[in-house]
Amino acid sequence: MNASAQNKIRNPGVFLLLVLAGGVAARFWVGRFGVNFDFDSYRIVVDLVQHGQNVYAGTTRYNYGPIWFNILNLLDWLAGHEVHRFRLVLTGFLTLADIGIFWVLWGRYGQWPAAIFFLNPISIIVTGMHNQFDNLAVFIGLLAVLRFGDDFDRPLNSRKLSALVWLGVSLMTKHVLFLFPFWLAVKQRGIFQKLLVLAVPVACFLMGFAPYWANGSAGILQNVFRYSSTETSTHYFCSLFLPGAVQSWVSPKIVWGLVLVALAFACRQRDGLRTLFIYLAAMVACAPATLNEYLAIPASYAAVFPNPFSIGYFLVGGLQLSLATSALNLLHSPAGTTYNYLDLAIITLTLALLWELARTHLPSFREKCRAAFSPSNPRT
Repeated sequence: MNASAQNKIRNPGVFLLLVLAGGVAARFWVGRFGVNFDFDSYRIVVDLVQHGQNVYAGTTRYNYGPIWFNILNLLDWLAGHEVHRFRLVLTGFLTLADIGIFWVLWGRYGQWPAAIFFLNPISIIVTGMHNQFDNLAVFIGLLAVLRFGDDFDRPLNSRKLSALVWLGVSLMTKHVLFLFPFWLAVKQRGIFQKLLVLAVPVACFLMGFAPYWANGSAGILQNVFRYSSTETSTHYFCSLFLPGAVQSWVSPKIVWGLVLVALAFACRQRDGLRTLFIYLAAMVACAPATLNEYLAIPASYAAVFPNPFSIGYFLVGGLQLSLATSALNLLHSPAGTTYNYLDLAIITLTLALLWELARTHLPSFREKCRAAFSPSNPRT
C-alpha cells in the first residue's frame, strides 16, 4: 500500500504524537518487569571494554560484531556508569531504533502499517524488557536498501556501493541480514555486479573483526561464527511442516538455507524494501531454533503485509511474551512453569508469509498456465 493510497486520517499530526507517546511509554513500562540474561551479558561486555580488554577473548557471552559493544560502552558513559540509568538509556536508544523503522514505514506505506508496527506487543516487549538490538540492525539495513534503490538493471555506482557498506555495518551490528546480500545479488544485473553486491557487505563485516583478531581470534571463531542457539532443540518449522522421514536425513539448518535461497529467486521481481521484509519473516519462520526475542524481527513484515495470519502472529507472539516466565510473566508463575506458544507463533508467521506469496505469485502463475494451454497458443 502506497502512502498516498492509505485511508486518510483527519489529524495525522495528532495521530503521530499519540502513537509515538503510547509506544514509547509502553516500552519503558514493560522494563519494570525486570532484566534477563542478555542484560547481564551487556554489563559484562561494558566492564571488559572499560578495562581495556578484548571482548572476544574475555567472555563467551558476546556473539556479534564489534559495533554493539562500542555502543554499549557509549550508553554506559551517557548514563554516568550507573546501572539503573544505563537500563533507561539503553531502552531509550533501542526505542529510537524502533522509531526509525516506524518512520520508514510511515513514509513508504502509510500511517496504519507504521502504527501497527510501533504499537504491537511483540516489539514493545522485546525492546522494552528484553532490550534486544535486532531492531537496530534491521533499521540500518532498511536505510541501506533505501539508498541502494530499485534500479537493479543499472551498474553499481557510488550510491549503491555506499549502500552496500551500510549493509555491512548492519551485519557488524548483528548479522540478522547475513544472507540478504545474496537476495540483492539475485536482483542485480551482471555477473560482476552480482559478485560485488555479495562481496562488499561481507568484506565490511569481516574487516570489523580485524582490530580484535590478534588476541580474540579463538573467541571470534567459536562464539560468533560457530555460535548455535541451544535453548531449544525443537526445530519448529521442520517438526511442524516436514514429514518425519525428511526430518531424519535433512538438517534443520540446511532446510533453513534452502528455503532462504529459494525465496531469493521467488522475490527477485519485488522492490528492495518488500524483499527485505519477506526475508525477515522467512528467516525467523524457518529458523532451526526460536527464542522469544526473535519474534520481533519480522514485526515490520506483519505490519506491512496485514492479513489474518499476520494479525494472529502479533496476538500469539504477544501472548507468549506476556506469559512466559522468561519474559513479562504476567501471571506470576513460578520458575519452571511452561507457557510456550512459540510453535503457534511459527505456524501463524509461516501462514502469513505463504498468504502473501500466494497472493502475488499464484495469479501470475495461473496466467502463464492459461497462456501455455490456450487454444490460440501455437504450441498447443
